[in-house]
Amino acid sequence: MIHAVVFDLGDVLASPPSLLPELAKRIGTTRERLETHYWEGRVDYDAGVPDEQYWGPLLEAVGVESDPGLIADLAELDANCWSELRATARQLLREVRGAGVTVAVLSNSPRAMQVAADKAPWRSDVDHLFVSATIGLSKPDPALYRHVERKLGHEGREIAFVDDKQANVDAAVETGWQGHVWTSDADTRIWLVGLGVL
Repeated sequence: MIHAVVFDLGDVLASPPSLLPELAKRIGTTRERLETHYWEGRVDYDAGVPDEQYWGPLLEAVGVESDPGLIADLAELDANCWSELRATARQLLREVRGAGVTVAVLSNSPRAMQVAADKAPWRSDVDHLFVSATIGLSKPDPALYRHVERKLGHEGREIAFVDDKQANVDAAVETGWQGHVWTSDADTRIWLVGLGVL
């Protein structure tokens, strides 16, 4: 029996169309130029390196002078954009929680996401929020899944996990969780119904 459902955040619950346009506008560059460099260094950023170690090289790459105020603004804007959930995704969170099942979000995200998500309207729909940079572990590290298990207080077989990356789902399944690769909210709902969650 499933007692907890753990959702990834980026692209599973949130797919903000405003992300790159808003960041490009704040930086003073084009979306196309920003997109070329946005994912460079992101793994380290999500693992907890300071904001300036991610945004500094990005700004240099697009030809914009870096300064602490701009970096702080970009870190906050980036996290705020990623913390905007789709309406159908938030409804799914509410339905799972309404069924008496623990709801958690497990995200590979920078420290700024912890602040943004804790202030987001949907935070009240989630029992636990796990941010990689805050914990010091990132998916698909098995140690992160075991950390989440301990915090949830459930065995792996009692946890269902939804992520858009196959490697992250595979690692969860190897840990003993039930895993599903996200393709749509509707597909995820069907999977949760099949597990008896909904």
